[in-house]
Amino acid sequence: RSNGAMKTVSPSTSFVSNASSFVSDTTAPPTATSSFSSCASWDGAPGLDDVIKTTVMMRNIPNDYTRDMLLKLLDKQGFAGCYDLVYLPIDYHSKVGFGYAFINLVSHDEAERFRVHFTEFSRWEVVSQKVCDVCWSSVLQGVQAHIDRYRNSPVMHEAVRDEFKPVLFENGKRVPFPGPTK
Repeated sequence: RSNGAMKTVSPSTSFVSNASSFVSDTTAPPTATSSFSSCASWDGAPGLDDVIKTTVMMRNIPNDYTRDMLLKLLDKQGFAGCYDLVYLPIDYHSKVGFGYAFINLVSHDEAERFRVHFTEFSRWEVVSQKVCDVCWSSVLQGVQAHIDRYRNSPVMHEAVRDEFKPVLFENGKRVPFPGPTK
């Protein structure tokens, strides 16, 4: 029962509590029967009525990977300049990743190349038994959808460390994330 006192919620608390909208269980890898709603099956090229898909979800990333480590890996594996958004969710308290990232590629063809390259990828820069899986993001597609989702999100609050935030790129160079609209 409330005593009338207001509860203070930090940006990190708010974001971490909202992480369940992205992943149903961070302790177990998603399975075909899980409620892992952020990942859609890969069905090849989009039809005429479909959205041109460019956003992938990269799963089974070692939990101790940082955003900078992931960016270096993407570039080293031949994808420099081929993505315009990368978001690797991190638990603010433990500073450990949830094991997945959203990456928007600059075209559907690049997204397909990314899937082929990183499916079953296991040559991580850290010791890990994890084998990567890549699927379409079923929650958001395209860089603008991610900008719209995150620009007013607690993850973009100035109190949140930069390394925990989604980042944007143009022609391989990082660009500022648009400010909030609310």
